Parts: sequence; C-alpha cells; structure tokens
Amino acid sequence: MIHTNSQFIIWEAKWRRALNELRDKYQGGANAGITVAQLAGDPPLDDPARQARLLPREVLTDIKNAARKAMVQIPLTGVTESSYTDIKQGPSESFTSFVDRLMQAVDRQVSDDGVKPHLIRCLAFANANPECVISAMPGQPLMAEVIEACSKLGTPQHVTTVFGRSSEKGHQRCIHEF
Repeated sequence: MIHTNSQFIIWEAKWRRALNELRDKYQGGANAGITVAQLAGDPPLDDPARQARLLPREVLTDIKNAARKAMVQIPLTGVTESSYTDIKQGPSESFTSFVDRLMQAVDRQVSDDGVKPHLIRCLAFANANPECVISAMPGQPLMAEVIEACSKLGTPQHVTTVFGRSSEKGHQRCIHEF
C-alpha cells in the first residue's frame, strides 16, 4: 500500500501510540525492560535482523500487529468517510459488500478490538436493507450464517425457495377453501 507523506505521519503516530500501549502491557513481565525505541526499531536496533535476534517472537508479533492496526486506521486520500453508524446497505448492494464497508469503517474509527465484532454484528443487523431480512433468521445467527444467507438473495436458489413458499401458502389456502 502506498501512502502520501501525510498518511505516513498519521500512521507513524498511531503506530507509536500502539507501541506505547505494548510497553505498558509488558510492565511487570518478562519483557518489562523493552523500550518504545527498541519496539520501533530506532537506532541502534534499526537493523531488522538484529531486532529479530534480540526481541522475543511474541514481541515481534505484537509489533507487526500494532503496525497492521495503525495501517487500517489511516483515512483514505480524497475520501470523506462518514461515521460507521451512518453506513447502510444500499437497495441493490450485496450484503457482503455492505459488511466489508462497515468493517473497514469500524477498523478505522474504533480502537478497541474487543468491541468491534459485537458492534459490526449489531450494525449489520440494524442497517441491512429490507431484502436481506436478518430478523427472520431464528435465534442469534453468527455473522457467517447471515452473510451466507444474504449472499443467496436474487440467486436461482433464492427465487425457487421464495416461489416454493408462496406456492405452498397458495396451495394450503386452496385446500382450506375447497
């Protein structure tokens, strides 16, 4: 991914903030002596091979995840992004496309990874278009089940199912009236 200079400045600030959180998390543990400069690879640890030799694998994984987290929070150039709460599924938009847009916005705007799945699920259910009738699904469906069900809308299988249900109802009504 290529970023503008201003996007890089934003990314680095977010990344270093995440590294500070890691340093705080490490306090009192085996990695308590690691500094933000060491996590960031500032000199003299600016050689990746040396950093990989000196830092524990779980710390390297945390650094990578912090960089990735900062990356997805970078606003797109030339695009004014609305609040994730305003994202609604368009009338002809696929549910998967809607969920992808929602997830990208939540990733950029919400920093607490613990609330993201619940937030995405609630907003996806609340802001889906009427064609994707999530509330009709029994119980508390998983997000994967909802995506699978809504991805069938408009397919021959979906049309057959809808036609079959309406034919059944019509057939039952005919029998009762007879």
